[in-house]
Amino acid sequence: MDLRPATALDLPAIAALHAANWRRDYAGLLPSAVLGGPLDDLMTALWTQQAGRYHSCLVVRAADRVIGFAAFDPPKAGGLYLSSLHVAAQARGTGAGRALMGAVAAIAGTNPLWLEVLCGNHPARGVYRRWGGAESAPFIDQMLGVQVESCRVTWGSGAALAQALGAVSLS
Repeated sequence: MDLRPATALDLPAIAALHAANWRRDYAGLLPSAVLGGPLDDLMTALWTQQAGRYHSCLVVRAADRVIGFAAFDPPKAGGLYLSSLHVAAQARGTGAGRALMGAVAAIAGTNPLWLEVLCGNHPARGVYRRWGGAESAPFIDQMLGVQVESCRVTWGSGAALAQALGAVSLS
């Protein structure tokens, strides 16, 4: 596995992986019409617009393809917000997600790290709990124009999480 900052060349693969994961992980949580063809257009637009922000996106590559990514805002006073953490279905259980989270946590340093997750995404919530994340009370959020129940997951120190996950330096 190769963990590194994303480049503009990675963006189409990131968009495709993001759309594929939403279709699989959010089936039954979002209407199928929302997860249909328009989702590809949305992800392509999102990741085209992200081209100037890829310094805040890490990828894991294996066999010369993107198998996971993490997109985040740089640390601020309130901590580091992880907006996306995705691993391809066939690469789950390989340590790719752990490596991405560990790298983002190391970037957060002593700052808190947080993300939002759909309450119905039980597999992701289970992983975050195993990694020591603390969940907030559920709240109503908007996703693609649909109201969804979400919660915030927070780690008090990125450095502590990085150490717990055995984070390694970026290549």
